[in-house]
Amino acid sequence: MLAAAIGTEPRIADTASGIRIEADLPTELTETAHTAVLAALATADHFGHTLTRTSEFVWAEISREATVTTTDSPDAAYRDLLAHTSTCGACREGTVCPTATKLVRAWRETRA
Repeated sequence: MLAAAIGTEPRIADTASGIRIEADLPTELTETAHTAVLAALATADHFGHTLTRTSEFVWAEISREATVTTTDSPDAAYRDLLAHTSTCGACREGTVCPTATKLVRAWRETRA
């Protein structure tokens, strides 16, 4: 979702506690891109914005500590979400997508 919002691939690190995603921000963000970045960050467990003298980026962390209470795996639900957002025109344009909203909800429920 961040790649679609800002047009560049984010950095992804697989850590012991989860997955960390960092995306450099361009100097100018359109209102649509800004909304898409915020929507992408909202799907994470923790997120933030870092500004230094030499860089500006947003980051999101997805925790591995959630307890699965459904029969679906959180990894499978997240893969479904990624598959959809990488191919959906609305998601790639940063507009509201009802399917992505449902997939985010399903993914969060598998982690609750």
